[in-house]
Amino acid sequence: MAGPLARQLEKALGAAVTGSRPMRGGDIADVSRLSLSDGRTVVAKRPRADQPDTTATEAMMLTYLAEHSPLPVPKVLYQADGILVMEHIAHAGSTNAHKAAISIAGPVAALHRVTGKRFGFQTDTVIGPLGQQNREDDNWCRFFTENRLLAMAGSCARVARLSPGTMARIEKLAQKLPDLLPASPAASLLHGDIWAGNMLIDGETVAAFIDPAISYGDREMDLAFIALMGGLDPVFFDAYHAQYAIDAGFTRERCAIYQLWPLLVHVRLFGGGYVGQVESILARFGV
Repeated sequence: MAGPLARQLEKALGAAVTGSRPMRGGDIADVSRLSLSDGRTVVAKRPRADQPDTTATEAMMLTYLAEHSPLPVPKVLYQADGILVMEHIAHAGSTNAHKAAISIAGPVAALHRVTGKRFGFQTDTVIGPLGQQNREDDNWCRFFTENRLLAMAGSCARVARLSPGTMARIEKLAQKLPDLLPASPAASLLHGDIWAGNMLIDGETVAAFIDPAISYGDREMDLAFIALMGGLDPVFFDAYHAQYAIDAGFTRERCAIYQLWPLLVHVRLFGGGYVGQVESILARFGV
């Protein structure tokens, strides 16, 4: 690495960048492992040219989790326009999926025991490259309906990822939600984009969680996300339940309702078969 960015990083980190190696990243950023002249290794994340720059928001969310929760996350070392530098957390991947899933349950349950006074967050955040509306509310059902379900469905409809008919069905479901969702569960701190791809596993244990989309909400949102996206041994739910009991109503109906959020995020980003999954859930609830 050379040029103005290299000098910028040397000044910020107190050491020169001596090497750069690409790492596997997400769909919206280029991720590199940087070697520094003082022997440290750090991770640099830069948005791709066709994606928004979410580095400032991501830095804020990681710092918030580090300061307000027990969830292990990478330390933010530097952020400026178009770049986020974090500590490198060694992880060799999973060698025992069963034990790794059990180790994940503890930090997630502990995260969810961190609670706020209202649902939402002090500012809007992001989930991947998409804006995540967080207008604070005292009523969970109203918050979910307006800031999650209808906000993302409306975004999908505006770019023709959802048909007018499917949007109308979502609006009908929204009218039913006061009878299906609690008004005042605990306002838990949520990771918000929690699945195996956003966890760094080292052998049999979780080393860190990355790429958050934080807000305060019903903890079942995170559980529904994990159930939908997969990647974890099912023992995770037993281990989590042993530390923070999961209500039976989650499995019966709320899990499917909450899964509409990540599904609509995927509809907005990718379209395709995710629309069919949304429509299947709508049919289940008679709309």
